Amino acid sequence: MRALDKWTMKHELSGQPSLVVRAAAHHMDFVWARRPRAESTTPNCSLRLYREESIMPFTSKNTLLRIAPTTMVALLFCATTNAGDPRDDVSLADGSASLSLAAIPTAATSSTVADRHPQWVLDVESKVRPGFLTGLPGYEDFVMPVGTFIYFEDPFITTDLRLEYVYHDIPDGSVVDGGQVQVVAAQIRVALTERLAFLATKDGYSWFDTGATPAGDGWNDVAVGLKYALYSNPEAQMLLSGGARWEWSNGSSDVLQGGAQEINPFLSFAKGWNKWHFLAALNGRFPTNRHTGNYSIVWNMHLDYKLTETFRPLIEVSGIHWLSNGTAFPLSVDYLDVGSIGAAGASGRDFFTFGTGFRWQVKENINVGLIWEFPLESADEHLMQNRITFNTVFSF
Repeated sequence: MRALDKWTMKHELSGQPSLVVRAAAHHMDFVWARRPRAESTTPNCSLRLYREESIMPFTSKNTLLRIAPTTMVALLFCATTNAGDPRDDVSLADGSASLSLAAIPTAATSSTVADRHPQWVLDVESKVRPGFLTGLPGYEDFVMPVGTFIYFEDPFITTDLRLEYVYHDIPDGSVVDGGQVQVVAAQIRVALTERLAFLATKDGYSWFDTGATPAGDGWNDVAVGLKYALYSNPEAQMLLSGGARWEWSNGSSDVLQGGAQEINPFLSFAKGWNKWHFLAALNGRFPTNRHTGNYSIVWNMHLDYKLTETFRPLIEVSGIHWLSNGTAFPLSVDYLDVGSIGAAGASGRDFFTFGTGFRWQVKENINVGLIWEFPLESADEHLMQNRITFNTVFSF
């Protein structure tokens, strides 16, 4: 459903549509009530709310919904006892005007409801549980952050694949005499329910070359976890999620991986105002071995503006505050957000970056993002001159 001024509702029996109604999306009350039937059979009906090409399933016999003025929705009824049952009354009220319709045969309409999920995803969801793979709807006007991809976790419950490329330039005046780091990685997120998602956010391969160390390449550590939507208010465009990840020390020491294992609890937040969208995340990084890793707090903020339906300029600000020293390396700098090396003089230090870029929706289920980041202090103080991150997101 592409038109932003339309909403659709559809009555289905075993996946076959039998009622489609379209109307302008004003502030409305939508009422669905099943009149009592003589038989004792219990109707098996569910109501699905599509908000800007998303889907939110829930079950009810008598349902009242308040539709926000800016919301494009589709309402989908499923699996009633009898197709075209006149006891299914649909009522739509807009001020003093109202419309009441009874179910009509499938042949009366050929309209379909398009949403952002592939049909196979909807088929799997219908056989498993509401929200499985489709996740939590109501936040389709937001986009994912681009920079600091390992720790800047958005609060959305989605299923997607994100392919990442990072070029990281190390300043010549740093303790390692300059160099470059390149990373390729893939992130996977899977919605298990409407509010719970599985995460695999760190993996991939790195190439590491500095003036003070031999050039090397190897696998990165792997991190997985869970994310849960703690508070959701789609009408106010506000979402708060929390979760935790576990990072194994399975990577290659040639690229400063494979040190301490790490526990990473996090909170993430989203708030939208018309065409403006704000994201924020707060992470705790707690290695299981304080000698080979450094405790730290990582925070991120993102702001984008919906310039067109497919293109958004954005800015991001990030920071790291180190809480402890390690003993593995006699250095005053840690490996930023890429890893933790147990630097002996990192405690109490801070690092801040600013980035500017964009996110562009190439196709309905594919978007790309690019951001250029640079430090907000002397580059020689840490291990970053600038960084370019490019990613491609495939949503399901």
